[in-house]
Amino acid sequence: MTKWSAIEWIKRLTILLLIFLNGYLLYKLIPFLGIIFHFLAAILFPFVIAALIAYLFHPIVEKCHKKGIPRSLAIILLYLIFFGVTGYGLFKGAPAVIHQLKSFDKQIPEYTAIYHDHLNDFYQSTPEAVHDHFNGVLKKGEISVNRFVKKIIGAVTWVFQSFFTLIIIPFLAFYFLKDFDGVKKGVSAMTPRKWRHPGRELLHNIDDSLGKYIRGQLYVCLILAVIAFLGLWLLKVPYPMLLSIFIGITDIIPYFGPLIGAIPVIFMAATISLKTVVFVLILIGVLQLLEGNVIGPLVVGKSVDVHPVYIMLSLLIGGEIAGVIGMLFAVPVFVIIRVVIKYFRRQHNKIDKPNDSHL
Repeated sequence: MTKWSAIEWIKRLTILLLIFLNGYLLYKLIPFLGIIFHFLAAILFPFVIAALIAYLFHPIVEKCHKKGIPRSLAIILLYLIFFGVTGYGLFKGAPAVIHQLKSFDKQIPEYTAIYHDHLNDFYQSTPEAVHDHFNGVLKKGEISVNRFVKKIIGAVTWVFQSFFTLIIIPFLAFYFLKDFDGVKKGVSAMTPRKWRHPGRELLHNIDDSLGKYIRGQLYVCLILAVIAFLGLWLLKVPYPMLLSIFIGITDIIPYFGPLIGAIPVIFMAATISLKTVVFVLILIGVLQLLEGNVIGPLVVGKSVDVHPVYIMLSLLIGGEIAGVIGMLFAVPVFVIIRVVIKYFRRQHNKIDKPNDSHL
């Protein structure tokens, strides 16, 4: 490797590091920029959701278009199915979810009292210091769960009440899908000429590595949430819809997700009987067997070839930075970073080879 290429490589790594440091600093400054952030979030939210929907549906629209179906007709048919089901689910399901959340919030002290009763026998055989410690843990847990539930109620209520936002998203997604190539050309036109080809190549690599994984994982989570709802409803576990949605969302997190999703379900089952806990554990085991051996391989396959050690490391970092939300986005962010690093390494090797040939 020549001296010039080594300096160039260090320069690129420094720029990449500065980008991530700036992003981290911006994340830390969010509480101080609350007003601006909320204003921008309110404006960008429908665009981001519409862009995500367009990204997820674009392959389906492309396949329909290649088979001779006009692009607009393919989008309309897809809309009738997706937004019809989603709209019905929102207007029928969202009030039920909000009702279950509010009901659960009111019953948190009652469930805490039930656990106090269950642990009374255990308390009697332990020192007073241990007894006080457990009481403190239960009290802190009750406060934390109460705050968490209130935040979810606020978020769900805001989305449900933002009628204009919900209406504008399908229209934005329609235009993104209809003029997908036009959007790409517009973004390309705003990009400096020397970065256009590398940018297209890099985005193609990211899409190839991440697109199938995200789409497949969302389908898997939806299927598991439906199966979990049916199982919990049959077992008469309280708040089956709420718990099944939580199971579906947390299942996006590799390895730790099923454990996180199982914890509230087991706690709710324990308020009924030990027999219910056993059946819930069996249900969770069946869900994991189905995901690992049937649903996962069929829907997702091995779309992201990442070593488990790197996945766990990214999950720990994501969890440390932003809790459960950070864990949800940890693997996709890691995959993007890996693709970017691989791309720059390939570009560096292309630059370095001609120089090595003169040695």
